[in-house]
Amino acid sequence: MLKQQTGISRREFLGTAASVCVLPMFLKSSVLGREGYISPSERIVSVSIGVGNRGGDIIGGFANNPNFQHIGVCDCYRQRAERQKQRVDEWHKNKDTIIFEKYEDVLARENVDAVVVATPDHWHTKISVEACKAGKDIYCEKPLTLTPQESRLIVAAARKYNRVCSSGSQRVMEDYGYMAPIIQSGAIGEVKEVYCGLGAPGRPCYLPEQPLPEGLDWDRWLGPAQYAPYHSERMSGNYGGGWRNYEDYGNGFLADWGAHKFGGSLYVLGMDLEEPVKILPPGYDSEFLTLVFANGVRFYHATSGNHDITIIGTEGEYRHHRTSLKPLKTVDVRRYHGGVGNILEDFAYCVKHRLRPFQDFAYGANTALFCQLANIGHKLNRPLEWDAKKTQFVNDDLANRWVARVPRSPYAFSID
Repeated sequence: MLKQQTGISRREFLGTAASVCVLPMFLKSSVLGREGYISPSERIVSVSIGVGNRGGDIIGGFANNPNFQHIGVCDCYRQRAERQKQRVDEWHKNKDTIIFEKYEDVLARENVDAVVVATPDHWHTKISVEACKAGKDIYCEKPLTLTPQESRLIVAAARKYNRVCSSGSQRVMEDYGYMAPIIQSGAIGEVKEVYCGLGAPGRPCYLPEQPLPEGLDWDRWLGPAQYAPYHSERMSGNYGGGWRNYEDYGNGFLADWGAHKFGGSLYVLGMDLEEPVKILPPGYDSEFLTLVFANGVRFYHATSGNHDITIIGTEGEYRHHRTSLKPLKTVDVRRYHGGVGNILEDFAYCVKHRLRPFQDFAYGANTALFCQLANIGHKLNRPLEWDAKKTQFVNDDLANRWVARVPRSPYAFSID
């Protein structure tokens, strides 16, 4: 289990055993005022890495936000980069937006404070780890990682290099967060079961080769994934298909929406740093694939029954936006920092004040791992036992082959 911590102490950042208080660490000039005072009027210099469907959707949130000075776009497909440059130039009423061909060029620029990672999932961990090493803060889209090993590495890098790192599920708070004080107050008694209606797990991709579009660096798009021929559907960021379907690049729509619904449910229960101990296949003792926690709470990957999120307790049930209950008592739950109203504002506040964001990498990585375990459970279709301390399945060599993947050369990475 990952340790929860919302503030970042000066001792953690500077490695000084004598200091135990929470203080700002040293920042670039773009986010600092006089004498180390963090001025809210200063802007965070940012660049988007990956500007396809999702990257294109969120770029306006940064380019039009007064907290950010969004100076560039980076994509391995020149056409996309040029299209997004034009949009940002129009918003800024100039032609100054920089196109970066490679994310390494972004990380090499000392004036860049933060990067927005909105590539396909198989690139998230490598870019985020290397951004941490380069001293950048990170807003990375969900699902945060591709494998359980990556979930460990991405958090370790954030901690080692003392970066402010937010994973990108806005729905955890903005759609489902209202339930947290209700459920944690005991309004439905002790929680026993959670049903989350989600799509299918990832699957292999056997699409045939198509001619490469002009301006696309296909080897760079594949990156750490195994080599495969170009096909437009393989590369597509379509929210209803494309690479999200395929296990080389994501963990299916189970993980894509699991980042929201499993992540939201874990947050609502106050369990979003917990990991399951058992994964049971569909038909074993339930209609659905089941993830069981040490405290007995059972999560179901609901594929029928008209579930969005349904939480069952000893004193009743709560269905997202279908049940009306009030908290039995005041409960202190994790919220966005500084009283802000959305996840991008939370990230900006935390960069300026050197805090761990609401969706710190520890939470996003744990939710991604939860979905990865579910995917492996579907793939092997037998009961599995998970050892969180060792990051491995108990006595199951075949299952453990899916805990990590060897990156394709030359795209290996480490946190050192």
